[in-house]
Amino acid sequence: MKALIFDLDDTLYDQEEPFKRAIQAYLPVQDEEMGALYIAFRFYADEVFEAATTGEMTLEASHIYRMKRALADFGHGVSDELALIIQKDYQENQGKLILSPEFPAIFEVCRKNKIRLGIITNGPHLHQLRKLQSLEMTNWISEYVTIISGQVGVTKPSKEIFDLMVKKMQLSPEEMWYLGDSFENDVVGAKRAGWQAIWLNHRKRQLPQSPYRADAVIEQREDLLGAIEKVISS
Repeated sequence: MKALIFDLDDTLYDQEEPFKRAIQAYLPVQDEEMGALYIAFRFYADEVFEAATTGEMTLEASHIYRMKRALADFGHGVSDELALIIQKDYQENQGKLILSPEFPAIFEVCRKNKIRLGIITNGPHLHQLRKLQSLEMTNWISEYVTIISGQVGVTKPSKEIFDLMVKKMQLSPEEMWYLGDSFENDVVGAKRAGWQAIWLNHRKRQLPQSPYRADAVIEQREDLLGAIEKVISS
């Protein structure tokens, strides 16, 4: 390992928390139901992400779709108007993000071992940039090695976005590791590009049918540091 690149959403911070605050401000959804609801929301978001990126669907329409479909799965029918109101609160909550507590130690271990750090994230440029600013990520990772799909015009799991990072790092693909929570975007994308991949499966998702496999699967954030130290020392 000469470089460790991170996903942003639901990897460097817990994306369920701002979602939970937005939902519970308007609907009687219990805490124990929130995890499954959030997974459904992410599923429907992934379903329409490409259409929203290419302009086949407006961003607003994709926001309505993913919110309404996820809530409907749990018996909460909402109007387009309420779906957008909840989405607006969700976005505002994302401006108050907190870096998951495991990562400062991970960044420090990588620095000590001369492991270079970077970020590849899908999403609109300014929206993702605001999240990164809220997390104060430039304290750890330079903007030069932060790639946002909305800025470069290519999204994970496309090999091309990983190739962009290889070029920035001036390393070979086999020296690159990627850490993310989405098997389809993060593991498949990294492996297609010839990288190694760590799947942070903290939502306990089922392993999809795929010819690709993660090089490490971590189900608890607390186990990340030990897993990364193991890779560094191997």
